[in-house]
Amino acid sequence: AKFIQWCHKNYQANRYELILWDHGSGSVSGYGYDEKNPRSGSMSLAGINEALKAGGVEFDFIGFDACLMATLETGLMLDKYADSMIASAETEPGIGWYYTRWLSELSANPAMPTVEIGRMIVDDFVSTCASQTRGQSATLSVVDLAELSNTVPESLKEFSLSLSELIKNDQYQQ
Repeated sequence: AKFIQWCHKNYQANRYELILWDHGSGSVSGYGYDEKNPRSGSMSLAGINEALKAGGVEFDFIGFDACLMATLETGLMLDKYADSMIASAETEPGIGWYYTRWLSELSANPAMPTVEIGRMIVDDFVSTCASQTRGQSATLSVVDLAELSNTVPESLKEFSLSLSELIKNDQYQQ
């Protein structure tokens, strides 16, 4: 939250993107496992939700350059904070996203539509992985969070939110 607030205060802009880079473990274990400090654990979806809420910024997209984060639960949680989510439902090869082209293009055209930025990120990631990590698959998707939220039945949304609360409170048996 403090990082988001600091960036927003010191780098005013018309639009914002947030990329979370590191290790992802999906809906149950969350994001950001620190292999050099394993006792610190990961940030749960509830923790990410709290940080984004306290950060107070709306994003064009929130991306995870991390494994296993393209889940329904992640998307529903991010819906309040971003228009789109960019994430992989599978493990990502260690090289991660290829940032050069899309950042250069966005710098040249700051009005570029978010969906075009997302398409570039996905295309570059998949093609770079194909050439540099032969034999490893690469998946990455751009999800329109408003569409996702509108297509998920209300009962499933409620179930997902209730599970997030149980996970937040370490009530895994329940």
